[in-house]
Amino acid sequence: MYVARPLVLILLALSAMIAGEARTAFFNQQVSSRTISLNQPIRLEMTTRPKVVEGVNIEAAISDAITLGYTAHWRLVGKPSAVIDERSKTLCVSVVLLPRVTGDITLPVLPVSWLNGDQLASFGQVKVESQLLIGNETRPLPAEMEGVGGFPWGCTLADVKDRLPTAIVTVDGERTLVKAQPELDLSFRRGQLVEATLASSDMTIETARASFLARWGSPQIEEAYGMTWIIGWTRINAVSVGDGKGIKLVLAREDLVAAATKAKVSEKVFSILDAGSVNSALSTSVPALPVPTNRGERRQDSVQPTPVAPSPVPNK
Repeated sequence: MYVARPLVLILLALSAMIAGEARTAFFNQQVSSRTISLNQPIRLEMTTRPKVVEGVNIEAAISDAITLGYTAHWRLVGKPSAVIDERSKTLCVSVVLLPRVTGDITLPVLPVSWLNGDQLASFGQVKVESQLLIGNETRPLPAEMEGVGGFPWGCTLADVKDRLPTAIVTVDGERTLVKAQPELDLSFRRGQLVEATLASSDMTIETARASFLARWGSPQIEEAYGMTWIIGWTRINAVSVGDGKGIKLVLAREDLVAAATKAKVSEKVFSILDAGSVNSALSTSVPALPVPTNRGERRQDSVQPTPVAPSPVPNK
């Protein structure tokens, strides 16, 4: 049977966290490392009693809590997992995160909404170094963190047109594409550079893999058709094209993409839902309904029948 995700429980737990009403508890919390590089995933684990609150999807509860409260500092990788240990009959919960920023960063405080008592699981802080981990070595952050092809992330379309007055500009729906070089396309949303595509028809992922690993480290996401690196807010996706004979790199700033998507949802959905006041709209467009009366009771403001004029008396 399908059970709706209890988003309201998560919101209540987050509100309790802000108000100081919920309490932290010990769930044998484990953190994979207290010092990481910007491209290094971190794993959080905890052990709790089995679920006692019905209707709570544990994986969704954790995912929603991170999405609602911690996306400024952390990115969820994959889905959280919740597995029952058959020996101890305890619930083992784990989540993998990637840092968005550097410095001393507080890890998410997760509401344990599948147990009674508004309990929270705190994991403390980690230090995120401004560097990449490449194998056993550390390297400086690459230029892709700031921009691509000499164009900084978030620059305006007008800035690019000034530098490339003869560049081909096309509009594809909500995107404006600028061909900065024969192999490089810049993608603008709401006037800002948010994405870039670099294509090569004579290079495969297999031949380029070692070079990619040496520049960005191990990919955090690897699938049959390609690899993905997440470095702070920058996403780099390498995919095969042309029956595997070519390669396409798609680079994006996920914070700028998220801001453009949020603005679109607000414009296309919320602005319509919030347009005007429902009560004021009804008061100006819908006539007032008559007040019901008891049967047989005569209303003073009811419509009275039009009296029939008397027939004229004929002249004698």
